[in-house]
Amino acid sequence: MDLAQECAAEAAKLTVPGLLRRNAERFAGEPALTTGEDTVTWSNLRNQVAGFAHGLARLGLAPGERLLIMMSSRPEHWVTDLAAAHLRALPCTAYHTLSTEQIRYVARHSAATVVVLEGAAELDRWRPVLGDLPALRHVVVLEDVELPGDSRFVHWADVLRRGTAAHRADPAAFEGFTDAIEPHEPVGMMYTSGTTGDPKGVVLTHYNVIYEAVALDRLVPMADHAPTIAYLPLAHIAERELAIYRALYKASHVHICPEPAQAVTTLARVRPPSFFGVPRVWEKLAAALQAAFAATPEDQRGAILTQLGLDGLQWPGSGSAPLPAPVREFLASAGIDVHEVWGMSETTGCATANIPGAAKPGTVGRPLPGVELRIAGDGEIFVRGPIVFSGYLRADGTVEKVTDADGWLATGDIGNLDEDGYLTITDRKKELIITSSGKNVAPTKIEGLLKAHPLVGHAVAVGEGRPYLTALIALDEEAAPAWAKARGISGSLAYLAGHPAVREEMSKLVAAVNGQLARAEQIKKHSILPEAWSPESGELTPTLKLKRRVLHDRFAHEIEALYRD
Repeated sequence: MDLAQECAAEAAKLTVPGLLRRNAERFAGEPALTTGEDTVTWSNLRNQVAGFAHGLARLGLAPGERLLIMMSSRPEHWVTDLAAAHLRALPCTAYHTLSTEQIRYVARHSAATVVVLEGAAELDRWRPVLGDLPALRHVVVLEDVELPGDSRFVHWADVLRRGTAAHRADPAAFEGFTDAIEPHEPVGMMYTSGTTGDPKGVVLTHYNVIYEAVALDRLVPMADHAPTIAYLPLAHIAERELAIYRALYKASHVHICPEPAQAVTTLARVRPPSFFGVPRVWEKLAAALQAAFAATPEDQRGAILTQLGLDGLQWPGSGSAPLPAPVREFLASAGIDVHEVWGMSETTGCATANIPGAAKPGTVGRPLPGVELRIAGDGEIFVRGPIVFSGYLRADGTVEKVTDADGWLATGDIGNLDEDGYLTITDRKKELIITSSGKNVAPTKIEGLLKAHPLVGHAVAVGEGRPYLTALIALDEEAAPAWAKARGISGSLAYLAGHPAVREEMSKLVAAVNGQLARAEQIKKHSILPEAWSPESGELTPTLKLKRRVLHDRFAHEIEALYRD
């Protein structure tokens, strides 16, 4: 039996409820979730899931129905998600940063019958759309806030209390919810980040998520009960896979950071063997290390990694977007070899991975066991295997299969495979810039080089149908003021954007970047914008990817100015 067959055989006999039951029986007193000083054991977690599942059943949540969650990372989020999965419903976490209009789209498209919100802030954003959701029967609110008099509204604690009473009265009913669940049934749904249009509902099965966990464990084995940190939103496929499904498979101890900013201090305390970060996390960590190293004698720099909890990392990973080479190289010089991976929600997260001892910097590694890749004539990457999702949720509740007759999924990414089977990502197919002279240019490479400078928060390359490339640059709202202060400059981000010292530094950066680019890729002009970009202000997706269409529309005047003679 080869490795792929071994992974398939293991995943085919497991389900998410089955893993939770196993952990509660075998590791009853072991920690499952910790937030601050509070810890939930595996036994206690399953009891809460059972109670909340009964409570949701009393609200009428039925198999196949969708349940939307909008709350930060906290134990109740895990309980809610797992309870819905035990009922064979389809739980889906919506990003906390969605605007009211985005909420309207996701809620209507999913036809959710139950919505679970964190508190007053979330309730306020949902109020304008609640009258437009004919499928919605109940709104469950976690925090103890005053609810509208409408009978649809109920507190989370009341659902749990009533469900727990029902579970105690008939504990066998909970087992009845789950005994018939098959590995190829849906276990959850997540919406894509919507970089180029409306988000799509990605439906994943028990087999998808458990196969991914098994394959990752075979490639990079981690001890059972090892600590892990959950700090990204559970709407992000990486966090969902690592903090829910892989954690269930390995009976890991998940340390929850409700605020992402807590991740660094939690790292130092928990010292996990693996840690996944999107490129922005590694960029900020690199900037912090550079500042710390500058003030520390070279022979004492190792102590900084120890203080941060980074010295024991066996598998630091990065994905979701390319990690700029200068950032990767600096971190490697500091003793942190970040391993890039590649995948998407539709491939249950990681489809290829660099692993310790077999990494090739600059690539995103080789396919997971059982995963096949094919490069089309135009460079588009196609993927096939057990991690490929069921399909996209249609508005009528059915699932649209999008693989071809042979099971291949068109990913929309452009790349190439080397002779050793390592994949290199060039760009997104829809994001390639075609200049007026017909040159195809990959913008993410250019943007990554610009973002390697600590002053730069984000950058977007522009040039579709134009004679040359230009760039819009947004300063980093934390690093730019610090950089300026060290040079005796103070003021708002808008002030810094126009300051001669900043403008000179950006001109030097663009010149240095151009020295690493082919002629057609070089930036002829650039503009430093007076504001930072964020998901809240609309320029970025919740996973910090550029919303190019929004940026082009919002800064059309600035772009046109760059092309005037």
